[in-house]
Amino acid sequence: MEALDALGINLGLLIIYIVNVLVVLIVLRVAAFGPISEMLEKRRERIAEGLNNARKAEEALASAEADRQKEVEAGREEGQRIISEARSRAEEVAAQIKAAAEEDARRAREAGEADAAGARERALADMRDQIVALSMAAAQHLLGEELDEAKQRELVKGFFTSVPAEAKALSGELDVITAVPLTDAEKSTFQAELNGDPINFVVEPSILGGVIIRAEGEQVDASFASKLAGMRAALA
Repeated sequence: MEALDALGINLGLLIIYIVNVLVVLIVLRVAAFGPISEMLEKRRERIAEGLNNARKAEEALASAEADRQKEVEAGREEGQRIISEARSRAEEVAAQIKAAAEEDARRAREAGEADAAGARERALADMRDQIVALSMAAAQHLLGEELDEAKQRELVKGFFTSVPAEAKALSGELDVITAVPLTDAEKSTFQAELNGDPINFVVEPSILGGVIIRAEGEQVDASFASKLAGMRAALA
């Protein structure tokens, strides 16, 4: 007591102060610590929940980005497929157009060739009468006599349609080459005298007259051009 008095400390007041402090601590413990602790716990939970939500949001964002990348890749692949199909289709259409153009050109060429061949044969047929007339005039001049109609027909037949005897031994599909187009009756004569085998009639003015008959590599040449060539060779 005396020591405390010497220090200027009142024991009674000190005890009251200590009691007050203890009371404040108890009150704080009872009235404030629980709510503060609860508030801190709730805050901690809210922070944890916020962090968890942020993590989920980040994961969702990453998943959305991955899905977007997949969609972009799928779109790119689809675009490449469409472009490839379009290119293939364009090439196919171009090939079809080219083939159609080539076919049209071929048909036009064949039609032109057929028209030209037909025109040539018509011209040769028109010239046939002139050739016959000239041949008859030459024969009459050489023979020194007028030829009756029967002799004229015989000379015409010999000039254009006389079938060589050796040609009758040929068989199979035949090519009969004459200087001018034949009449249907003359073609029938060839058909009958050549054993009824299939015949392709070909007009070739360069043989001058007579006939050339071909069958599977064999040939009988009774053309006037061949006879003239033989005569030139003999006279050489």
